[in-house]
Amino acid sequence: MKRYIIAIILTITTFTLSKAQDGLEISSVFKSIKEWKGICTYTHITGKSLKDYNLTLFRSITTNNDSTFQKIEQAVTTDSQTAIDKECGYINGKLYYGFFLFEPIEDKYRYIFYRNSSLREDEPDEMTVVYMEGYPTLEELKRMFR
Repeated sequence: MKRYIIAIILTITTFTLSKAQDGLEISSVFKSIKEWKGICTYTHITGKSLKDYNLTLFRSITTNNDSTFQKIEQAVTTDSQTAIDKECGYINGKLYYGFFLFEPIEDKYRYIFYRNSSLREDEPDEMTVVYMEGYPTLEELKRMFR
C-alpha cells in the first residue's frame, strides 16, 4: 500500500512539473537535458528549500557549449513574444539578457531569466537560462537575486 501511495504522489508530481512550462518553448530546452549531459550544468529544485523565496519550482541550465546556445536562445526569443512583462538587453542585435513574466497558472507566476555572457569579451563564454514558478512579483525576484 505504501508503494502504491508513493507511486501516485510521484505521478502527480511529474504531471504537475510537466505542466509548469506548458505553452512555453523553453520546455523543449529542459527536455533536451539528457542529450546535453556533460556539456551543461542542470539544477532542479522544488520543495522546502524554495520556501524563503516564495517559489515552488526552480530549474536552470548553464552551458559553455556553442551547439546548445542557438537552441536556448531561439526558445527564449520565441517565448519572449508571449511574455506579459519583460526587460531585455541586446548586444550587436543578439539577446544578452532577459527577464520575462508569463501568464500565471493556478495563481503562480512563471518566469524565465536568461543571460548570454558569451556576447561580452570581459565575461565567461557561457549561457544561462532559468525557469521559476511561484508567488513573488517580478520586482521581488529581481531584488532577491541581485
